[in-house]
Amino acid sequence: MTQRGPVWFVEAMFPGYLFAKFVYSKQHRVVEHSLGIRGVVHFGSRLATLPESIVVALQSKVGTKEVATVDSSPKIGQPVQITEGPFQGLEAVVTRLLPARERIRVLLEFLGRSLETEISATKVLPCATVGQSV
Repeated sequence: MTQRGPVWFVEAMFPGYLFAKFVYSKQHRVVEHSLGIRGVVHFGSRLATLPESIVVALQSKVGTKEVATVDSSPKIGQPVQITEGPFQGLEAVVTRLLPARERIRVLLEFLGRSLETEISATKVLPCATVGQSV
């Protein structure tokens, strides 16, 4: 969100990364010395691996297109987690959108009772739901 209002922009999901499937023990030298490759991602001595199911899920979201549109704006009834302020870390449910003020109303459980409050839409993240894929 900018002073002019919402602005669409395009950015890479994984900038600078190339996902490759290869047999490390046999092909790592060729891969690591390929043009544009800085190295294979690793954490200490452990290689960073990614289950094929994750790659397939990402590919199914994008399909054959190079650009995938992601709408991250909160929706009424959507569970969210508050990321800033006194209620940071609590989960809530969006009850109302207030787009003119860039705010939302959420219902949350606090000290054993339900409380509805207004919060900046930029201070919440969608909660992962059961069965939700990448």
